[in-house]
Amino acid sequence: MTGVRVLEALLLLVLPVRSLSANDPNEQCLMCHEDQSLKNQAGRSLFVNKGSFEQSIHGKSGISCVSCHSALESVKDFPHAETLAKVNCASCHEQPQKKFDSSVHAVARVGKEAQAVTCVSCHGYHDVLESKDVHSKTHPLNQPQTCGSCHLSRVNGKKGQGFVKDFLQSTHGIALSKTGLANSATCASCHGSHEVKRTADPAAPISRSHVPNTCGQCHAGILKDYAEGVHGQDFVKGVRDVPVCTDCHGEHQILTPQDKQSKVYSTQVALTCAKCHDNEDLIRKYNLPEKRLRTFQGSFHGLASAYGETKVANCASCHGFHNIRPSSDPNSPINPAHLPQTCSQCHAGAGEKLSQVKIHILDPKAANYAGYMIQKAYFVLITLMIGSFVVYILADLKTRFRQRSRKV
Repeated sequence: MTGVRVLEALLLLVLPVRSLSANDPNEQCLMCHEDQSLKNQAGRSLFVNKGSFEQSIHGKSGISCVSCHSALESVKDFPHAETLAKVNCASCHEQPQKKFDSSVHAVARVGKEAQAVTCVSCHGYHDVLESKDVHSKTHPLNQPQTCGSCHLSRVNGKKGQGFVKDFLQSTHGIALSKTGLANSATCASCHGSHEVKRTADPAAPISRSHVPNTCGQCHAGILKDYAEGVHGQDFVKGVRDVPVCTDCHGEHQILTPQDKQSKVYSTQVALTCAKCHDNEDLIRKYNLPEKRLRTFQGSFHGLASAYGETKVANCASCHGFHNIRPSSDPNSPINPAHLPQTCSQCHAGAGEKLSQVKIHILDPKAANYAGYMIQKAYFVLITLMIGSFVVYILADLKTRFRQRSRKV
């Protein structure tokens, strides 16, 4: 006889037969379920912590055990049968359930994935707390751990994607875990709570067509700048080749511009922009200026950046960050009228002559013949000097070896 059956037999002997129509039906349930050793035949604990339940949102609202375990309403004799009907959260939470039913988690359950998410996976069992409670599993500070219970482990025999690990190392994750900034972006901020959908789903807040507005929930000023720039204007028109937030900043592992691993770190900006502006298909499709990366890398700015100089100008230094405008726009920092001011950010006192120097030069010889010839002359001179030093060193070594061999 199992421990459960023994306990049931004892209870039948010592307790009078009572129904759940008594004044405190929870108390009758807890006569058994407050026993920490109580388990079912499968070995699963049936213990209910009375204090945790009373502090839960359900306990504080006066919801009783049978409100959720409705199959017990008609039961007159106790102990009850071991197997009960599953709790139907939708009986109270109809709208959240409808959203959940259309989510990727619900689809996974239809596919019979053993570890697919249910209500209790995120909210808990008898200790459900309001999301604004700092101890709640769905509170912003705790969401990475809650989502990470699946996304940091092996799901259905497959290795987890490490989304949460990347998030925790991001500027958003650090704001949550290190500084306790609860209004920082969390999993639910971007993916939603009950109606989580795949990226490929057009209705998902993280689908390409919704990314700017999703990020703009927190970064409203940046969204405004983006919408006024060339990228945002084309995006609104339905051009899906233009970059959105995630193209430049990444997805889960979004780092600050001061982080050397960031895609928008000073020395990485040119490579990030080049993903589009060095893409031959996009250049032909939209008639864009070609070889932007090569011409930048061949300039003083590009060479200095390649050697790790972080204060030298990069794409964003001249073109701007989010509010990027064409040079024909009067408000563009690369408009001829604004170039002296733009250049003076690095070159104090820069006048109109400096601002007229070309940056993206495809043909150095045609652009500045005198400068081109001087560059070639320097190249030849330096080559001759280095070559002469090499010949001198080799001749000197040869002489030294001869002298040593004669002494021997």
